Amino acid sequence: MINTICKKIIHNCGSKFYCSVCTKKVRKFIPLPDFYKENTEKYGFLYSFDDAETLNYSAYSCPHCNASDRNRLYALYVLQRLKEYGANGMALLEIAPSRPLSEMLKKTGKITLRTADLMIDGVDDRIDITDMNCYAEGAFDAFICSHVLEHVPDDLKALRELFRILKPGGWGILMVPIIMTLEQIDEDPLLEDIGERWRRFGQDDHVRMYSKNGLVERTEGAGFIVRQLGQEYFGADVFEKHGISNKSILYIVEKKNCLQEN
Repeated sequence: MINTICKKIIHNCGSKFYCSVCTKKVRKFIPLPDFYKENTEKYGFLYSFDDAETLNYSAYSCPHCNASDRNRLYALYVLQRLKEYGANGMALLEIAPSRPLSEMLKKTGKITLRTADLMIDGVDDRIDITDMNCYAEGAFDAFICSHVLEHVPDDLKALRELFRILKPGGWGILMVPIIMTLEQIDEDPLLEDIGERWRRFGQDDHVRMYSKNGLVERTEGAGFIVRQLGQEYFGADVFEKHGISNKSILYIVEKKNCLQEN
């Protein structure tokens, strides 16, 4: 027993970082896989990883659970919001689920989680995000829709569906790849050339690259209130501890409650 405790102390000694998803101390986060750098260079991606708003490519994933930097950011926020809910907890829909994050959400004991995707096996519901007729209007207190809309030909239709299935007063985490130097959304849902998709959108199955203003305008057009939370909200020390870049922004969308004041 003593040897086990000593080994744990030695292991954690010098652990500067922490993963909010698996709750383990981390000596060093793992960089973004070389696959992305190799292909963006091969196809002449128009931007640099430094242009991306929420991406810590040098400290991308947790060595213990493989949670990405953005998933660590989501976990921090969800754990804060859980304090608002009583014994019944909340109903949350996670679209295109991340296994480490899903496991963490379930372990809270206060979240009734549904996972959904069009392609991934093992989810609760196989759905098209532009037509989620399996869910009633106002079915969920919250949702997580992370890096999904850039794959969807009609993202505005998807946004309207997300708005529909959310309860009045509900909220969601809505994230997409954003290039900070872009002035407007660059998109072509009909583009099939793989090389051109890599060049313009940074991945072979993406149909658009979002600008910051473009995402906000399109999301507000679907009826949402959009809030942007950065390190001034979470704290610079929290971002550093969890391996989150200081230019990261969490987009929280809200469905206004009819009882709320204008």
